[in-house]
Amino acid sequence: MLVPAHLIEAAPGACVLRFPLPPSLPIPLHIASPEGVGLVTWAFAGLEAAASDGPVCFLALDGDGAALRDGVSVATHFRDLALRLEPAPAGALSAAERDLLARALLSAGTSGLGTLGALFGLVEAAVAALPVADEAPDLADGAGGWSISGTAIPLGLLFRGPAGWGCARVTRAALRFAGHPRQHLTLDPVWGAAPEGLPARAFALQAHGFTALTTSGPVT
Repeated sequence: MLVPAHLIEAAPGACVLRFPLPPSLPIPLHIASPEGVGLVTWAFAGLEAAASDGPVCFLALDGDGAALRDGVSVATHFRDLALRLEPAPAGALSAAERDLLARALLSAGTSGLGTLGALFGLVEAAVAALPVADEAPDLADGAGGWSISGTAIPLGLLFRGPAGWGCARVTRAALRFAGHPRQHLTLDPVWGAAPEGLPARAFALQAHGFTALTTSGPVT
């Protein structure tokens, strides 16, 4: 049995699939076919009893959307799931669904940084609206570049500076304990604006999660 799915081609080399979630709640593992398409991250929505549309699954994929037009087979923990794709506009995603997709992409780890950039137009508003906790670590701009408080070393940073949004991989973190723990970061830009100046928004990206950061003035 083929499951109908919406194919949202947001950018070259990346796309999103949205389809009704079967009662077995299959956990996506990887794309069985076609070859050359990778599963970056996934999310479930509509599992609440009051959900009007029922449970749905989102898959963020790395690959050419044209390769998917004959269908997709998704390997799951239960059995392979065959999807019949129908093109859909980006507007098919609700604000709540974009928020869910944003959180999944921010939690995808370093392998998902490029796909985050490709799909960022879908989730930019949702990312910008994410709250910052009162006790969140802070990102500061100093003479040696950016530093972050605390001891949790991120794998990457997403930030919005004067030149717009950008994303960088953390290649080195020098931890210092003078006063309070602080990490001075060495960054490798991945996409978007360069990590220069004090950003207005910043997110520390971990292997399985993310943290919205506060930003502060110069730290030496």
